[in-house]
Amino acid sequence: MVLDRKKTNMEESTTDKIRKYLIANPELLNSKYAHTAKLFGTNYERVRSIARKLRENLNPKHAKETTHFEENKDGAIITCEDSKRVKSLDDLIKACSIDLNVWEVDKYDIGTYEVTGFDKAKKPITIPMFRTKAWLKRIDPTMNIQKIREELVEDLVPLFDSVPRIAIRPSSFLEDDSHLLEINACDLHIGKIGIKGDEYSIKIARDRMLNALEHLIKRSSGFYIEEILFVVGNDFLNADGDWPVPSTTRGTPQFNSDKHMDMYRAGRKLLIECINMLVEISHVHVMVIPGNHDRESMMHIGDALEIYYENNENVSVDNSMSMMKAYRYGRCLIINDHGDGPKLNDLPGIVSQRYRDVWSEVKHVEVHRGHYHTNKAYKMQAVEELNGLTVRNLSSMSATDEWHDMKGYVGNVKKASAFIWNKYNGVQAKLNYNVSI
Repeated sequence: MVLDRKKTNMEESTTDKIRKYLIANPELLNSKYAHTAKLFGTNYERVRSIARKLRENLNPKHAKETTHFEENKDGAIITCEDSKRVKSLDDLIKACSIDLNVWEVDKYDIGTYEVTGFDKAKKPITIPMFRTKAWLKRIDPTMNIQKIREELVEDLVPLFDSVPRIAIRPSSFLEDDSHLLEINACDLHIGKIGIKGDEYSIKIARDRMLNALEHLIKRSSGFYIEEILFVVGNDFLNADGDWPVPSTTRGTPQFNSDKHMDMYRAGRKLLIECINMLVEISHVHVMVIPGNHDRESMMHIGDALEIYYENNENVSVDNSMSMMKAYRYGRCLIINDHGDGPKLNDLPGIVSQRYRDVWSEVKHVEVHRGHYHTNKAYKMQAVEELNGLTVRNLSSMSATDEWHDMKGYVGNVKKASAFIWNKYNGVQAKLNYNVSI
């Protein structure tokens, strides 16, 4: 449909004047073009052309609604112009036949304007029209959430009955003998390729994680463990997808040993193995900390853990959107973030404001961070006292890759860490598992 759009110009054109005149006098749409042309000082053909376009408004079959799909290196753009029916994002997706298993909407825009047409009685009417546009991003086919949920049910639900229950607390322990065991194996980077002499694979990463857990559990056996805080994530996977190339969340290319979905499945299964080991000791609170390498993937893994343990009262999972998460144990506040966010010196102010509702009630506050794998490369102390806040940068068990080797970030001790927290007296012991290569 060719439509008469309203102009915003201060001075009307001759064409606009002719349109208005013909709209006001619809009997002139089919004849007397010479009369109208003479009236406005123009030619016969011009008037006839304007009249023809106006007449087309009477016949829906002449509608000029157009849709357009344009793919580019960043994704795709879809548009619908001159439409009476496409008024929303859902309408646009339907009109352009967009498969939401392939594409996700990044942003969209809807504009409206008015046109003049005629009803069946040839009376002039005002018609609202819409111009819609959306920018799309291609979904990594390996990270389809519905597919992940279905696979989770298929792979793991048969194991539900094997999830152990909490052991009975020995009566010989006193209240103030109670402790929380925090286990934090940062930056495992499942799927990373190590340099020669420091080889790495999914199997090696899995073995290191399970060996570390077994070692740290044995080392903590002299304490009564009332609760366990199991911190997962912190670049648990080396990449966030395979499309168009293996890369971090922000798109930094990575060299991986395996396909992303293989890394994801292995990591998901590994964490369930770990949690099932820990729940034999006590209640387990799982804190999911997305890293800069695997932010979206860890959210999906956290979602899978929530589904798997949703009926187990002895396991809780914090998979909230916040990049910084906290867990309170008595007079202790244990905070974790990946380490790629706030600067070190900004943490006291951020923590005191974010957790101001409990700040005055706790005595021992620590922030545990990953990301750097070791403190030496960045000239940061392992522990810094900042206005009553202790910040610890934790090591990694992952191999040295080519980039870190080229930069000279070598020689760090590969290890996982655990902390024994007393409810009232804070950290009582720091335990390490050192990797032997």
